[in-house]
Order: sequence, then structure tokens, then C-alpha cells
Amino acid sequence: MTQNDNNLDPTRDLPRAEELLPILWRIVDRWHEAESAIGSWEDAVRAVQPEHSGWAGYAELLQLINTFQWHEEDRSRVHDAGDEVLASVKRSIDASNARRVKTIDALDVLIWDVLQSAGLPDLDSPMNSESPASIVDRISILALKLYHIREELSTAGGTTAEEDLHERVEGISGQMDDLALCMDQLFADIAAGRRHMKLYRQVKVYLD
Repeated sequence: MTQNDNNLDPTRDLPRAEELLPILWRIVDRWHEAESAIGSWEDAVRAVQPEHSGWAGYAELLQLINTFQWHEEDRSRVHDAGDEVLASVKRSIDASNARRVKTIDALDVLIWDVLQSAGLPDLDSPMNSESPASIVDRISILALKLYHIREELSTAGGTTAEEDLHERVEGISGQMDDLALCMDQLFADIAAGRRHMKLYRQVKVYLD
């Protein structure tokens, strides 16, 4: 089966690395600017309101969810946190995971609808093992890792840890760039009928 990608405009309708990465970084920066005022998910939504719609809006939301969850997980690792705090954080992380799964699904549905409107994907082509939104999610988490390692590095001058931190920054930066390139290549392959994605609904094995 031959696909026609004339109606597909990846520059407008699908995520591209050159547009995605600045969007993710802006959410991370905006979070940390407002961090002192954020104590709950509702606070996070008020403090870091979306600036985009479409796929970019879902990418913003996913980055906000992952950033909130990162800091909730930090709270769970505080050595003197009591049982009440740990139980509260566990409930918060469970709710955050549910939001994350729903947002990944919603972004994949949006991408799928764009592809379908262009007569894509070619289901006779080889299937990609990972959905596009799952790739965006992985890039989002790498952005958080990179931000916090750079934060450590800014205070590690002259210590024995500095060299290790530089290596970690280099490694994660490369991984992030490679993954973003893989996303772009996946969309190019789908548009050319060389690969296809499959739309799954992620299944949670515990109750919300």
C-alpha cells in the first residue's frame, strides 16, 4: 500500500525536536522560578500555566507532570520524613502517575488523528516498538535529569565530583539529542510509509 503524505505538515501538526526541546526547557525553568510557591499539583497548574495548544500543549503538560512528580519523589527520600508525610507523598505520586499515563495517551491520540487525516500510517510497513508520546515522555525526564545535574555541577567547583558530573552532563545531553533525533526520524519514516505506529491504551495495574 502506498501512502500519500501531501496533507501531512510535520512542521505544524506533529512534534519536532527543534520546537519540542525549547518548550520542555521553558516549563522546567518556569517551575523552578515558581518553586517556592508550589506545594501541590493545583499550585503547579496555577503557577505554570500552559502557553500552547495542540501537541505542544500536551508536551507542556507532560513536562509539568514529570517535574512535579520528580520533586514529590524527592520529598519521599527525605531521611526524617514521618509516616504521615510518606503516605501523603505516595498518594500524590500515584495521582501524578495517573495524570502522566492519561497525558501520554492523549498525545498519542492527537498524533494518530493527524496521521489518519493524511492517510497514514501504512500498516503494511514495519511497526515501531515505541509510541511517539512515549518518546516525548522519555525526553522530558532526561531534561529533568540534565537540569538537576547541572544544578549540582554549579556548586561542585574544585571537588572530586566535578569530573563525574561533567561526564554525566555530556552523556545525558547526548542521549537527549539522540532520542529527539529518533523522534524526528520516526515521523519522517511514517510519512514516507517506511514505519508505522500502533495506538495503545496504557493499562495501570493499581486503582487511581
